[in-house]
Amino acid sequence: MPSILTGLVDDQLIEQTQRVPDISDTITMLDPDVSQFTTMLMKVNSRPAFNEKVQWFEDELMPRLSATNGSYTNVAVTINVTAGTGAYFRAGDIVRNARTGDCFSVTSVATDALTVVRGLGRVTAVAGNDLDQLLIVANASVQGATLGTRKQTKKVNNFNYTQIQRNPFGFTNTLVASKLYAGNEPANEAKKKAVEHKRAIEYILFWGPRSAAESSISASGKCGGLFEFCTTNYKDVAGTLTKQILDTYLRQLLQHGTENKVLFVAPITAQAISGFLRDAWQPTTVETRLWGAKVNAFLSGAYGYQIPVIVKKDWNDFSTSSTQYGGWSFLVDMENVALRPLRPTQFLQNRQANDADEETHEYLTETSFEVKSEKTHGLIVGVTG
Repeated sequence: MPSILTGLVDDQLIEQTQRVPDISDTITMLDPDVSQFTTMLMKVNSRPAFNEKVQWFEDELMPRLSATNGSYTNVAVTINVTAGTGAYFRAGDIVRNARTGDCFSVTSVATDALTVVRGLGRVTAVAGNDLDQLLIVANASVQGATLGTRKQTKKVNNFNYTQIQRNPFGFTNTLVASKLYAGNEPANEAKKKAVEHKRAIEYILFWGPRSAAESSISASGKCGGLFEFCTTNYKDVAGTLTKQILDTYLRQLLQHGTENKVLFVAPITAQAISGFLRDAWQPTTVETRLWGAKVNAFLSGAYGYQIPVIVKKDWNDFSTSSTQYGGWSFLVDMENVALRPLRPTQFLQNRQANDADEETHEYLTETSFEVKSEKTHGLIVGVTG
């Protein structure tokens, strides 16, 4: 028996499968490709790796700063220095106590104890306190003397491991053959996986752990990121970011390395930095209808060059409590980082088994990451507003 429709028939009374759906041909993504770090990094300092363990050498100038280990009197001829720093000194060194201005010359060194001659220059020999900073000014040789003690820093071997990042996806051949709205599969998923793959590499470069696990069955390398290397310049705001805190931290973080640095920040940090400019903004006309400000770079008053500020939009998902990632910023010296791909990113098609009624593809990258001279990079954490 047929169904009988009585009276005016609307679009809800007819057989619903008869209606043509109005579906857009475009699938709107919640998060577009916002991995600025990978995009910038792949444009500079990239060279192929030839082994699953990449290595490089680092060096620095002879240290020139130490500190007293214990107090000493105005007539003392032995001055103890911080454990391990006695190796910085040699006979003939001219040393100033930065707090008192007292200057002395070193006649001999025994581990971390200096034998000295006091009262050089205009400042009379005075007593020193524990932890007074000592500056090695220079070395004064006696006329006709031999070379004296030769000292130099030893080069340091640093390393990282390559990591294999794979993002596979697949569909049955029945689905692949089906006609779908808004594109088809696997083409749609391939676009998503490309972004996910790129994001994973980016997160490795920030937070990856340096590790290598080997067994009789397999070996799995983990590529260390910036967090793994940056141990010297780790600054915890532990609260609200102020102009004074930022200036002080960046003065310390910018001391070493090149001018080619970039500050990658979470949105809450960008908001705080832009607030410095917004709070000083005053409209000049009553017609002004724009309120707010955006800081795109930090101009160092200490060193005189600009540091681009790149906002990492997806970090807004991270928690900002305590020192969690939502309040982090990475200062990266772009001259001292490099990608080291052993196998550059590849889109590998038809990875399914020969007898599988499916279509499977994957993105695959095996890469490592060099972080040279860790003192040229830095972390600012703990920003909550």
